[in-house]
Amino acid sequence: MSSARERPPLRGFTIDIPVRFAECDPYGVVWHGHYALYLEEVRDRMTGHFGFTPAKALALGYRVPVTRLEIRYRAPARPDETIRATARLRAPETARLIVDYELRDGRGEVLASAQTEQVVVRADGELLLTLPAALKRLAADILAFQDSGASL
Repeated sequence: MSSARERPPLRGFTIDIPVRFAECDPYGVVWHGHYALYLEEVRDRMTGHFGFTPAKALALGYRVPVTRLEIRYRAPARPDETIRATARLRAPETARLIVDYELRDGRGEVLASAQTEQVVVRADGELLLTLPAALKRLAADILAFQDSGASL
């Protein structure tokens, strides 16, 4: 059985995020709640790279709230480190977006792995069962990028 550190990195959309001292707790490590912000940053940068932002979703009359968040902490992030954050979209079958994440430090050690689930609702709160055309295009573009093995 291989450890998380020996696993190959998750393939997907990757960014580097510097850890700021203000994100650390009195123990000298990143406070656990900030990991959710790192996940949101990589997810927003991924969708934004393909032309879709939360503001654009609202302008089109959709909301895409997170309905589930799961984080598995493996090792602490520390100030002055840079976190390599990767997000990988799963192929959607319904109007639900599932994204897997991995946060690694500069040595390649897995700091955390995570998963979010988002649903698509109209501005009036109606839950959609199928993805609207704009989100289908977004998902197809992201999946093609992930499958190509390209990096930014």
